[in-house]
Amino acid sequence: MNLIDILLLPFVFIYRGFMSILLIPYYIVSGIMKKNDTKNKQGISQNISSSNKKATIPEIKKGEKIKVVKGVRSAYDTPKTPQVETDPEKLKKERQENIKKRQKYFDKMVKKARQEELKRIEEQEKLRIENEKREKERKQRELEKQKKEDAIEAERDKKEEALKAKGEPVTFSDKLKRFYKKLTYNPKEEVELEAKKAVLDEQFKDKDSKTASRLAKPILFQYIARNSKGELEKSTIEALSRVDVHSFLLAEGYEVYEITAAKPKRDIITYKMKKSKLIFYLSQLSAYLKSGIALAEAVKILEEQTKKGNDKNVWKAVYYDLSMGDVLSVAMEKRKDTFPKLLINMIKTAEMTGNLTETLDDMVEYYSESETNRKQMKSALTYPIVILVFAIIVVVYILLFTIPSFAGIYNEMDAELPAITKFILNASDFLQANVYIILFIIIAICAVFIYAFKNSRTFRKNVQELTMHIPVFGDIIIYNEITIFAKTFANLINHNIFITDSMEVLSKITNNEVYKKLIYETAKNLNKGDSISKAFKDHWAFPIIAYQMLLTGEKTGRLGPMMERVSDYYQEQHRAIINQMKALIEPIIIVFLAVIVGGILLAVIIPMFGMYTSMQQ
Repeated sequence: MNLIDILLLPFVFIYRGFMSILLIPYYIVSGIMKKNDTKNKQGISQNISSSNKKATIPEIKKGEKIKVVKGVRSAYDTPKTPQVETDPEKLKKERQENIKKRQKYFDKMVKKARQEELKRIEEQEKLRIENEKREKERKQRELEKQKKEDAIEAERDKKEEALKAKGEPVTFSDKLKRFYKKLTYNPKEEVELEAKKAVLDEQFKDKDSKTASRLAKPILFQYIARNSKGELEKSTIEALSRVDVHSFLLAEGYEVYEITAAKPKRDIITYKMKKSKLIFYLSQLSAYLKSGIALAEAVKILEEQTKKGNDKNVWKAVYYDLSMGDVLSVAMEKRKDTFPKLLINMIKTAEMTGNLTETLDDMVEYYSESETNRKQMKSALTYPIVILVFAIIVVVYILLFTIPSFAGIYNEMDAELPAITKFILNASDFLQANVYIILFIIIAICAVFIYAFKNSRTFRKNVQELTMHIPVFGDIIIYNEITIFAKTFANLINHNIFITDSMEVLSKITNNEVYKKLIYETAKNLNKGDSISKAFKDHWAFPIIAYQMLLTGEKTGRLGPMMERVSDYYQEQHRAIINQMKALIEPIIIVFLAVIVGGILLAVIIPMFGMYTSMQQ
């Protein structure tokens, strides 16, 4: 029982006790009236006893007939109470009437459920048509966008070529759930659910009917069903048709009452799974498979262990696809960007070779190392960025709130100011007068920069080239990209994935346009029949050591092991340069702050000394 159920529990008590609360005034009034009656009776009896102490004999009215009872009875006999005779025929009729009433209500609910079912079928058909239309429009937009980008890329290539010539105990929450169910139990709801279940069973007897039509792509369906524990479950599942959902839930031991397509806004589960969670799931899956558990059951265990959220829905969808006969790589590929392309290709190859557990272990190691590299990059960049932001805040504060007070003193003393002081005062006046405009311009520039970086390939490439030419910082980016490229390439080759497929995967694991272009050139060279190393020769973003090892591996036929050596070498270089930068960044930032803040202080203090010497004279 979650927090919301506990919070709603008082309202259930209020709902159940509403009629009792309404009847409280009636109970109070009736109690007062009874009390008054008893008091009146006591008063009358007291008056009669006080006035007439002698007992009075009731008189017989005139003309009243006297019934003569023959026979002698004893005062000590047990009194005979008249027994109410029960008529079996009457009870039988009452039962039959109750059964007829219940059957009538059941038929009514069946009719209503059928009408609702027809509406759902119409909605699903509309949804299918709408989804197909949206999918066609999306593909058309992507195709047009790709054509434009290809045209721009081809034109750029032409220009460059011309210049040269990518089992659990019962908990307290369970008890509360049971208590809540008892309070909220409604027999009519049970009949309605049974009617819906009857309609669904009747509807899905023939799987070749119109309702069994499959959609163009998987969508989310909402369902209401009772699980094997007897709990009424309302959740979502991803499928191609309602028939598939019904069959899957029945196979899992559910009693299905309702299946509806989700709203058009809700689409197939698409989100990017975090690397830290992916590492945990892959290691768990590998452990389950090694212990002899079947793949589908292992995925089901993952789904049960995962808390509510996107991860749970993803593993539920993967388990559904596995139950429907898909392999793991296909089930993961249907989730679009949730699982990395590299992982899907590796699993696809492992399914052909039969070494899935080894591949999962390799992927765990690979993603663990890449996550470590990412954290190192993040830690290396966090410190200087935080210090830089802090320095900017301090300088702006001094210019806005400290310098203006000194400006008033200088004006009163009519002192001669040096050029640096005049510059600081003018900067302070300008900042005070235009602070909101400057802030708006900075926000607008950042927004435009982020938008252009995300949506313009040319702009992104130029920015990345510029940052990669910055001393030290550029080397960090290059070493990190070479490490990821070499490690991924080695994994792909060692798992017998084709070179052309490897190039496609490599182009998708990096966001750096420089390396995407290098991979694109390599793919073009492979199609022409040229070597892999040709595109990397004499390229400023690919170090000479990496090129020589790539060339050696290509010539000797040991490209995988050579790429592993390249990855290990540049990973060590990356760690070393990050440690060096951490050691050097602190004194550089201290000097930078000293120059900026010290310059402002000197600009303020120098006129003070001039004023003091003039006063002494």
